[in-house]
Amino acid sequence: MTTAFSDEAMEKEYEMNETIQTIRNLRTVHGDFSDRSIPEEQLQTILDCAIRAANASGRQSYSIIEVTDRERMQELCGYQGDRLLVFCVDFTRIIDVAAQLGHEYSISDVVSFVTGSTDTILAAQTACIAAKSLGIDSLFTNGIHRGDMSRVWDILALPEENCFPLIALVLGYPRVEPAFLKGRLSGVGVIHHETYRRLSEDEREAVIAEYDEPERHLSLGVDWAGQGMEHYLDWFYTKWSRKADTAPFCELLRRTGFLPGAR
Repeated sequence: MTTAFSDEAMEKEYEMNETIQTIRNLRTVHGDFSDRSIPEEQLQTILDCAIRAANASGRQSYSIIEVTDRERMQELCGYQGDRLLVFCVDFTRIIDVAAQLGHEYSISDVVSFVTGSTDTILAAQTACIAAKSLGIDSLFTNGIHRGDMSRVWDILALPEENCFPLIALVLGYPRVEPAFLKGRLSGVGVIHHETYRRLSEDEREAVIAEYDEPERHLSLGVDWAGQGMEHYLDWFYTKWSRKADTAPFCELLRRTGFLPGAR
C-alpha cells in the first residue's frame, strides 16, 4: 500500500542532470573511511565551492578550519577521515575589518547567531555536494558539541568571542561501499502547499509504519524490536531522544556573545 510518505515519486525513472544525480546519491559514511588521500586540488575545489553558497548581506559570517591530523579529528568530533572541515559561525573577521576602518560593529543577540548559522550551514552543505560530485563521501557530525566543548577552542585556537563551532564535515573515501542509501520522508507533513497542515491520525500512523519498514532504511539501524519496542519510534522517543543538559552549550553561546548576559 502506498502511504503519504512513499518514495514512489523519487523512484521514477527520468532524465536527470548530473547535479540532481549527485544530490540524490548523497550518503553518510559513519566512521569507516579508508586511508586514501583526497587530492589537494580537489580539496581546494570543495572549499572554493563552499564559499559560493548564499550568505546574508555578503558578509560570509563563517570560518572553515581544515584539519588533516587524524588524532586531532578524533579528539574534536569522534570520527576520522582524510580531512575534517569545522564550520564556525564567525563574526571576528567582520568586526576586525570594521575596526580597521574606524567603525564599530558588534553582535550580541541570538538573531546574529541564527543568521550566521544559516550562512555557515549553507556553506557546509555546498561543500558536501561539491565533494560528492568529485566522488568523495562525507559525514556531517555534531560530535564537536559533545563532552567538554572548550577543547574545540583549545585545539583550533578559536577566538574566545564572536566565534562558535557549528558543525563538522568529515571527508574521505569509504573503506567498504555502503549497502544502501538512507531513506527520507517526503510528501504530506514534510512538504506543505500554500499553508501549513498538521498530520491527521491516519497520516501519523502511516509515518510510524514507514519507520518500521526495514527496506525503507529510515531508522538508525538499531534492533528496536529486540529491545521490546512495538515500533522504531518508540525506541527513538524513549531511548535515543533523552533530554540533554543544554546549560554548558548555552553558557558557551553567552561567552561568545551570541546570547545576552555577561561574557
